Amino acid sequence: MRVFVAGGTRVLGRRLVAQLVARGHQVPATTTSAAKLGQLAQLGADGVVMDGLDAASAGEAVAKARPEVIVHQMTAISMAYAGKPDIKHPDRWFAATNRLRTEGTDHLLAAAEATGVSHFVAQGYASWNGIRKGGWVKTGGACGVEGPGPCRGRGPQGGRCGPALWRVLRAGRHR
Repeated sequence: MRVFVAGGTRVLGRRLVAQLVARGHQVPATTTSAAKLGQLAQLGADGVVMDGLDAASAGEAVAKARPEVIVHQMTAISMAYAGKPDIKHPDRWFAATNRLRTEGTDHLLAAAEATGVSHFVAQGYASWNGIRKGGWVKTGGACGVEGPGPCRGRGPQGGRCGPALWRVLRAGRHR
């Protein structure tokens, strides 16, 4: 299978690329820096320089790669992009990543629709329960995806997100 990994040189992207290549998949993977193309080549991926916040760049990269699946792993969580971690002001520290998870997702979904890609996987993140009273959020119940973006207000039952079918999944260790 041809799997396009947007954000192939980030922490999770590198691991994903290596695992996909090891399982025999063809992997075009993106980076924002031409200097990191060698890193992708060492992992066995076809490196592509792409700006996830630029619709034309994302559209061209996806069209050229001709993937069957797009996996969104783009983040800007590093000292180089976001500076020193600032737990007191997470809105500032996550600002660029939040743009990649909203605008970047929109650009990748538009590219998927334009090229006929029907499978889309996006990384998300949640670490706080978001409720100020009543205890921790339970993972088994209804959980709406809040915030801007094409899947706003949808629950774990899944649905359509642009051209692609989607479902909210919890990652990590399951016991």
